[in-house]
Amino acid sequence: MKFILLLLNIFYINLVFSGTYKVEAYMNTTISGDTKLPDNRTYRIFSLDGMWKDSLGDIGIIEAFGKVESLSGEPNLEVMAIQTNEVGDKLWGIYRRDSTDVQVGGGGSSTFLAGTGKFQFLVNYECKFVARYVKKRNFTVIKCDIPDKVLQKVIEYKKK
Repeated sequence: MKFILLLLNIFYINLVFSGTYKVEAYMNTTISGDTKLPDNRTYRIFSLDGMWKDSLGDIGIIEAFGKVESLSGEPNLEVMAIQTNEVGDKLWGIYRRDSTDVQVGGGGSSTFLAGTGKFQFLVNYECKFVARYVKKRNFTVIKCDIPDKVLQKVIEYKKK
């Protein structure tokens, strides 16, 4: 029993002080507008709806909307997402990717633009993400290097 408690403590210490914040999201994609120009340039708008979990033990819903276009010749993606956890704390982020095959998935960068509750401490941090698609379903992993003291504030946050 002591061995199990020791392992749990090591895991908790590693989680708290690792400096990495990770989110996994599973979403369905709905295309609401799509056009193709005669020279094969494209413009598409879509929405995403699903669930997420993070490395701090939170879970919640995620709603997003965005565009993918190739008007300049290369595909560019921009998505605004809103994550809401079980107690109603929200985190808004912008996700951008360019010059990759957006039909298959790929990586990009994101920035947390606003947050309420515990997520207010993550505002203005930049992250990397990778997304993969199967039919109209999306699996996204977001990984952020956040200072330990900031992660500790998120963990210890209590609503007043």
